[in-house]
This record gives sequence, structure tokens and C-alpha cells, in this order.
Amino acid sequence: MTHLEFIERSLLGKFYWRFAVASSFDLSFEDFVLSTQEMVSPDEAFVCDNSRLETYARSRETANPELVVKSAVISTCLGVPIAAVDVLSDSSLQLTFDNGVAMRLPTDTPIVDWHWAITDSGGDPYVSCHVACFAPGEIRGRMPNASS
Repeated sequence: MTHLEFIERSLLGKFYWRFAVASSFDLSFEDFVLSTQEMVSPDEAFVCDNSRLETYARSRETANPELVVKSAVISTCLGVPIAAVDVLSDSSLQLTFDNGVAMRLPTDTPIVDWHWAITDSGGDPYVSCHVACFAPGEIRGRMPNASS
């Protein structure tokens, strides 16, 4: 099984039931956690332009105001199955959900030692992971019969 096949089998048709936002993002699925250093979505601009977040001054006074918008997008997909999974040429992971929301887990995040990972519990992918992107174009994993 290739890394792409493993990623598709793990994510396609599945949904996350919990998420955590900190300096990174954890999406908890039934049997694993998809962690990412960054998440970008075209819907972020829509949320900013068409919501009360613009007038909600407290959201701008937080230490990390962009996380308010990213959290809104992530919460929109809570419990929504993933309709499409793509690994882009730079190893970014592109997820499209049944509700039409697209999320990209990029690999151009500065000053990180890994970009995204599928692990059992959201821990350090260097310690244990099923599959992870450690650098653009570098996906590695420890799942059975994996090849690049």
C-alpha cells in the first residue's frame, strides 16, 4: 500500500468528531488523530467578510486572532464526511468535505519540523506515526507494506 492509498483509505468518507486548536490543529477521528501545523481554506475570507467576527472586538484582541476564523471553518466541518482527499505536488494535504468546504494542510509553514501527520493520539510524529509530512515532498510512514 502506498502512502497516498493509506491516506485515502484513512480519510475518505470519514469525519472528525472533535478538534483542538493551539499552536497546531488536531482533528480527532474514530481511530486516529490528524494533526497539522497550519490549515488554510478559501472559506476563511468568507467567514471574515460575512460574520459578526468583524464587529466582535474581543476576537481581534486575542493573542492569535486568525485562530478564531480558522476555528470557525474547522467547526463547520465537525461531523461532516470527507468527500475528496488529494496529496498535492508539495505534499500538502487537500481535504474537501461533503458540505463543500475545502481545507489545505500546507507544507510551507515556516520553522516547523513536521507539517501534518496521522498518529494514534496526536503525539509527536517522530516518535510514532502512521504517515506524516516532515518537509515539502517528504511523506514518510510506518504503516504495514508502505512505499512512497
